[in-house]
Amino acid sequence: MFDFFKKSLRNKLLSIFIVIGFLPFLTLLIYTLFLSETKIVNKTIDEHLERTKVVIELIENHLVSLTKEVRFLSSLDLMDDLLAEDIDKRISRLLTQKKEDLNLDITFMAVALNSTIVASSDKNILLKKYSLNELNTKEYGAYVQEEYLYMYSQINASFDKTKKLGFLLLKYNLKNLDSYLTHNETVHSYIINPKNSFIIGENIPLEINFYNKTNSIIDSEYVVVHQKLSSFLNDWRIVYAVDKSVALEFLYDFISFMLYMSLIIFILIIYMSIKQSRDIVKPIEELTATTNYITETHNYSAQLNVNSQDEIATLTHSFNNMLKTTYSALQTLEEENKLRLKRFTQLIEVFNTIIRTKSEDECMDVSMQEIKKLTHKENLHFTKDQNRASDKECTNLYVSDFENDEKIYFGSIELGIESFEDKNEQDFYNSIASMITLQLDRIRLIERTTSASRAKSAFISNMSHELRTPLNAIIGFAQFMIEYEELNEDQKDTVGNIESSAQYLLSMINEILDIAKIEAGKMEAHIENVNILDIVQSSLNMLSPLAKDKNIKFDFIFDNFENKKYQTDPQMFKQIVVNLISNAIKFTPEGSIQLELYNDSENLHVKIKDSGIGISENDMKHLFNDFTQLENVMQKSHKGTGLGLSLSKKMANILGGDVTLKSDGIGHGTISTFSLQIK
Repeated sequence: MFDFFKKSLRNKLLSIFIVIGFLPFLTLLIYTLFLSETKIVNKTIDEHLERTKVVIELIENHLVSLTKEVRFLSSLDLMDDLLAEDIDKRISRLLTQKKEDLNLDITFMAVALNSTIVASSDKNILLKKYSLNELNTKEYGAYVQEEYLYMYSQINASFDKTKKLGFLLLKYNLKNLDSYLTHNETVHSYIINPKNSFIIGENIPLEINFYNKTNSIIDSEYVVVHQKLSSFLNDWRIVYAVDKSVALEFLYDFISFMLYMSLIIFILIIYMSIKQSRDIVKPIEELTATTNYITETHNYSAQLNVNSQDEIATLTHSFNNMLKTTYSALQTLEEENKLRLKRFTQLIEVFNTIIRTKSEDECMDVSMQEIKKLTHKENLHFTKDQNRASDKECTNLYVSDFENDEKIYFGSIELGIESFEDKNEQDFYNSIASMITLQLDRIRLIERTTSASRAKSAFISNMSHELRTPLNAIIGFAQFMIEYEELNEDQKDTVGNIESSAQYLLSMINEILDIAKIEAGKMEAHIENVNILDIVQSSLNMLSPLAKDKNIKFDFIFDNFENKKYQTDPQMFKQIVVNLISNAIKFTPEGSIQLELYNDSENLHVKIKDSGIGISENDMKHLFNDFTQLENVMQKSHKGTGLGLSLSKKMANILGGDVTLKSDGIGHGTISTFSLQIK
């Protein structure tokens, strides 16, 4: 098969023309078969995701409007009739009229403080009892129970806004939302509560995992998209299902047409390929025949009969000239390569010498000596005068100004020549200049870094004394005033805020100083035999009141821990544990926290698992940076320096351990683990 191509240029060209001619059609067909379906399905998904967003916005606006209506009605002076001993009919007439205006399956109710329904748009529920358990927490709000959404607003007396008369409720049948859904033969939609499988709209038998990261599903029958509803129906989802066969109907018709046309196109491509390959190869065959004739007969008077004016006609005349030109070019290229290699070796030697210099003056002195040895010129000299007047060629040096992030003039090397002989010579001197400026930048950067380090050390030393002393005095005076001065409650709160703010600033300064000590290598672990269980229990006892204040369930498990003496620094160990537990309490608004202490053959572990706000995968990698707090609504409600996790990890590293975090995402809690090698 390979001989078929090797022995015939015509066969090669024929094959190439067939492939090139058929390749676009084949590519289009493959694209249509394998990629178009995916693109159409993805487009369908995008369109219906946009549709779901529009519907969700409409539903949100509708429910917000009803909430505003309830709050408006509850604020009317007419609601003062709830104070009358008998049931006033005016409120019921108002609620009935409002229900008729809205034209929805809803029920308005006015509930007195004794749980009696005293007025309603539904006469059948008058004087019945209504549980106020869901209503006593806020002045207004909403909640879902079974297939109804209840919106409520507290009724206050118009003459005394602090006097509570009862509640106005709107019982909203969630099936009203069916009017916002699409219903036709090819597009199906419904709203579902995944927790109890309650459905509004058309019930399509689909198995959907609403808790996956993707919000689209493609199966053999449907293209399905789903989105989470608004805060009123936080656990509900809206689902759109499109018949897959309808979405891909045009694609299937187009594929059938392409398959029918493929045979005709293939025949046409073969015909054109045979014709073109023959026309191209024919002059070459004639040239080959004439060349063989000359070789056999040595008749150099024979003429090459080429009936064309293309490149083949000039091939014979150009061949010998090409050989001569090629040989001459190779000789020149070889000489140039030798010169470039020599220059490159010289530049490496110069750079190796320059890079060992320690100061700017030494760098320039050594550089000038090396350039003189390299060029064998003694009339070279360096000047810093930018306004010099000279007719000699020179190479300017520009160094980095790190303060202003720009290049500045440093000086010039006068080369003692009138002009460069060629561009290669100029490039050679420019390369040397680049090496010198690199070393000058390196020296300047080292000097700048050393200066910054000294300034940082001085700042930390001054801050330790200048800030801690007044802060401790403020804390002491605040505690004295709370304890011994006769203050009222507001004054105690104010002084208490002063004390807590000063404590917060002092802890922040201590954390910054600890970080600085670690970076400077001045923090060392003081290893001793300690009782780890006592340290963890002490940390838990210290922080458990914070969890109790937030009604957080706190469990401590140490069944798999071998209680014996371990070697570590007790202060560092306790600070790490306290930081991790306080973080868990801080970012867990409600739920539970589990503290587990256990060990294996090589390490002991302190694991804190909470049901708090969680961490996204993208944010996880930034948490151990200094002064880092995530842009999270819950985290913004807690002040902090962003140093706790960073400090804990660095201390753990000093002790020969590590701190790691794990979370399944926002809203799924966090697991923090402090692991320490057993000694």
